[in-house]
Amino acid sequence: MHEMSLMAGVFDIMEDILNQDEVQAVKQVRLVVGEMTNAEPEALQMAFAAYAKDTKAEGAVLEIVRAPVLARCRACRQEFPVSGLFFFCPHCGQSGLEIIQGEELLLESLEVE
Repeated sequence: MHEMSLMAGVFDIMEDILNQDEVQAVKQVRLVVGEMTNAEPEALQMAFAAYAKDTKAEGAVLEIVRAPVLARCRACRQEFPVSGLFFFCPHCGQSGLEIIQGEELLLESLEVE
């Protein structure tokens, strides 16, 4: 379950915030998770609960926003959503694509008290 290691990275980023004296509690965490990470939202929720236990983030709501896979064709420069396993430009048919969204795991925001 690679979601545990992904969440470990999220908590590494959050550590400075959790350790600030003026922060009493984390109320909400918003993550943007790209479809290509293959991270399952339910497993991320379980990993979050495990890492949050006995911290200022315990009881916080984890909001997960899925980011679809978007690509840019290197030949015609058109951007388009990618569906399925085969990545071909729907405009010119070329296979030389650059993934511009869908691989990220981004801590977008924290709501603290």
